[in-house]
Amino acid sequence: MFRLTCFASFQWLALLVGLLSMLCACQPKSAAVKKAATPDAAEADYACSYAYFLWGRHAELLLRFEEALEFYQKALICDEQAEFISEKVPILLLRLERTDEAALWLRDYLAANPDRTGMRMLYAKVLLRQKKSTEAMHEYQLISDRHPDDPAILLLLAEMYMGADLPDKARPLLEGVLAQEPASYPALILMARLQQMEGEIDLAAETYSSALERSWSVELQMELAELFVKSERYDEAEGLYKNLVERDEQDEVARVALIHVYLLQQKDGQALTELNRLKTYAEQPRRVDLTIARLYARQQQYDKAIAIVEKILEKEDLSEARYLLAVLFVQQQKYGRALRQVRMIDRKAPEYPEALFLRIRILREQNKLDEARLILEQHIDSGELRRAEMYIMLAALYQMEGRDDLSRKVLLQGLEVFPDDENLLYEYGLLLEDSGEHSTALAIMQKIIALKPDNAAALNFVGYSWADKKINLDQALEYIQRAIELKPDDGYIRDSLGWVYYRLGKLDQAIKELETAVKLSPEDSAILEHLGDVYLEKGRVRDALNTYKKALKFSTGDEKEKNRIQEKIRILERQKPH
Repeated sequence: MFRLTCFASFQWLALLVGLLSMLCACQPKSAAVKKAATPDAAEADYACSYAYFLWGRHAELLLRFEEALEFYQKALICDEQAEFISEKVPILLLRLERTDEAALWLRDYLAANPDRTGMRMLYAKVLLRQKKSTEAMHEYQLISDRHPDDPAILLLLAEMYMGADLPDKARPLLEGVLAQEPASYPALILMARLQQMEGEIDLAAETYSSALERSWSVELQMELAELFVKSERYDEAEGLYKNLVERDEQDEVARVALIHVYLLQQKDGQALTELNRLKTYAEQPRRVDLTIARLYARQQQYDKAIAIVEKILEKEDLSEARYLLAVLFVQQQKYGRALRQVRMIDRKAPEYPEALFLRIRILREQNKLDEARLILEQHIDSGELRRAEMYIMLAALYQMEGRDDLSRKVLLQGLEVFPDDENLLYEYGLLLEDSGEHSTALAIMQKIIALKPDNAAALNFVGYSWADKKINLDQALEYIQRAIELKPDDGYIRDSLGWVYYRLGKLDQAIKELETAVKLSPEDSAILEHLGDVYLEKGRVRDALNTYKKALKFSTGDEKEKNRIQEKIRILERQKPH
């Protein structure tokens, strides 16, 4: 059979070669090129074009794409208006991964043939492949303008606008499709996602429900449940996940999601029940056991957690399990056993860096600073697994011994290797601040913000510094409000916000924020002193006096701080509190 097929193919090729020679003999290549370059040339040579097309098609079927492309291009020289051949060229260029050439070819083709919708669709897809989403959207918009009632094009364009975070442009397109076809399943899904993007949670939930009524699917119900989780509507999410588990008891994804919702609601008992059910059919039961151990650890049932992890390690040497076991031993202050575990973790394991840092923390807890420094120095000097955190930890060890000069040296060495590491820069800035080099520290913190605009600690440092100096108060407020958005439960940032309001003369807002800060950090003397200052400014002398006394009680700073608070108390005690 193979020989017959080959022979037949050879005969067909020979015949095609002869036909091609006869059809194109009357037209030299130079004449064909000249004709293609002249728009008003004589009638195209259709026979020659078709012969080259057949030859190219045969090469294409044999997956000889370079050869096929060459013949198609020759066919277009014979007849440049042959649309069915024109469509072949960019596709072959894409198959040959010559994307840029395909894009240029399509651009030029569409300049001469603007009404070719199919080619414009292809051009838009090529632009997307080149990650030129703006240009691609422009092409889709042109297609939509020519076919304003085509729902497929409108939906595609709407999805692109949503992907480019342009919901305002996507919404009217989706509304148009739904006006024509209210039950359009893809339009409903896209509209639900758009409403979610816009924070219209109730509307999004209703639209998702409509889509589910139109055509139910596991994926879509999961999407709706995830919407409820993000908006902290845990009861509704729980109901949807339970429904999925009831439909398919072995749906691992749905059960894991249900467990996650239980954990978010602090329903540890129900989460534990589901985990044990999951373990009976999960592809990786050891991972489920680890999750159960972590759940016990969260409940501070360390012995139960340890028993589970040790059982895992009897069967399999999992570095993840060994690291968890070390953490559990640390919680029980069994440092020797914890160290044995972290030392057994292989250097190539993903958990090794965290295990190393845990090892340093244990040694620091045991006051074995020399051993901890030696381990860090060896890793830094060898360059093996070197990380910015190693410099930070080594600098901290030197600071514990009061050797700030060596701490500064280590941080500067780290910044030579990791010049843009925000944590290294922050630690260096704090060291400068402690050394009295406030202006340099402030410059470092501003550099961090330029590199990482969402660094809450740096935003807080700069904002508070400005507020303390009574400068740039509006920008200080902006910085600290951004920091609050990032870390709403940080007492120190709340203190900074209250202090900015105080400097702005907004005493009621200042008191509100400072009282919140005290709730978050009830034993911080600096926050208490700030609150006392604002109470006093507001005329609430008794509250100020009581707050200063609390500040003095929790003061662990130098004598200068204590003396300052004591002086404020003495002044108020001389007065009669109201």
